[in-house]
Amino acid sequence: MQWVNVKVLGKGSFGLVTLAVNSEDPRLPSIAKSSRLENSHTLNKQKRILDHLYGSPHILTFLADTVGFSEQLGGWVYDLLLEYAPGGTLSDLIKNRGGRLPECEVQEYTKMIFKGLCGVHQKGYVHCDLKPDNILVLPLQDGTNYLKIADFGLAKEPGEEMQYGDYFRFRFRGTPLYMSPESFLFGEIEWGLDIWSLGCVVVEMLTGKHAMKWVGDVRRNLGSGCAFVMQQPNIPELRIHVGFGQRFLDKVFCKKSEGAMDS
Repeated sequence: MQWVNVKVLGKGSFGLVTLAVNSEDPRLPSIAKSSRLENSHTLNKQKRILDHLYGSPHILTFLADTVGFSEQLGGWVYDLLLEYAPGGTLSDLIKNRGGRLPECEVQEYTKMIFKGLCGVHQKGYVHCDLKPDNILVLPLQDGTNYLKIADFGLAKEPGEEMQYGDYFRFRFRGTPLYMSPESFLFGEIEWGLDIWSLGCVVVEMLTGKHAMKWVGDVRRNLGSGCAFVMQQPNIPELRIHVGFGQRFLDKVFCKKSEGAMDS
């Protein structure tokens, strides 16, 4: 297959995000993430992980990768072509629906995200940056939505802690508002980080607000960091009690997320 970039959707220090179409079937769109070859480590990592997760129904699908010359980036670039999600991100969906989603809908979306995480964890990975911006929406013909987890640029790969030793343990990784206390303060990166993040995503779907609040400069001030992780998450009162709801969030927000997988 040959892919043709047709529209730039975004540009940053890493490179470009472009809407691309298949030259043989223009009805088959994709998203192309491009970066100069010397800066393509993160995209290569995502390709490697998505290869291992291929076939997981709630993980964004890797389609192809290419190398070519880009006048826009001024050199040779690596292109990672991914499944196109016309519904945008879960963050977009929450905003477009007035800042909150119905509990019954949240229940279905939570199951989809959780199933995606199970596939990630079974392969030995930890996503490390689960948040509404990294969950994509694929609208279905019946009017419902299908969610897929995307962006594995910060993911922990199997054996990574063996490769980097103690340095790995103390690296700051993720988005603070979605990080578990042990990962934020001690660099402990295990599957519980993703489960805690899922709880934060659920609260955001229900309320339109973050489960955690900033306390000072949490990235630089250890005292503020301790205050940040010691606070209790903002858990809304829920009407759904069967298979989902208060008990689910209580387990997810255990300080080490112990037992969350059983919920």
